[in-house]
Amino acid sequence: MHANSAFALGLLLDAGTATEAATDALRRWFLADRDYPAAWEPSGQDFLSPALTEADAVRRILPGDEFGRWLAGFLPGLAHGQPIALLEPPGVSDPEDPQIGHLLGLSLSRAAALRSIGRALPDGDPRAAVLFAAAGVHLAAGLPHVTTGVWAADRWVATFAALALTSG
Repeated sequence: MHANSAFALGLLLDAGTATEAATDALRRWFLADRDYPAAWEPSGQDFLSPALTEADAVRRILPGDEFGRWLAGFLPGLAHGQPIALLEPPGVSDPEDPQIGHLLGLSLSRAAALRSIGRALPDGDPRAAVLFAAAGVHLAAGLPHVTTGVWAADRWVATFAALALTSG
């Protein structure tokens, strides 16, 4: 099971489905979150970042300035390139391992979220440049693995590449 409520709710909002219920859930579950423990990421088999999918979902329901204030409490060091655990691509020790291989998709799903979050910030917000730079590094790390000939990754990584290339 690949559970990530924020990712699922964000997809519902993008599809225009159950928008009131999704918005209400996002507000109840995430708006009070502060000081996310980014050092806990990645788990070693993540293909979605809990922190970035949450921020990406919340950006869909808050206007720019309000979202910017929420993000400052959630990821307080972002303007200074922190937390580094979210801004640098994960190391993938064995891309053919079905669990470790999830980290290939994590680079791409992070790229999508980082770009979308950056675009949601108000004009001139210094965090946007940090987010866009990190998105580019993640995209560069993930794209070479889209068609590797390894079934454990090829069967799904391309969907995350499409998400990363069309995000924002």
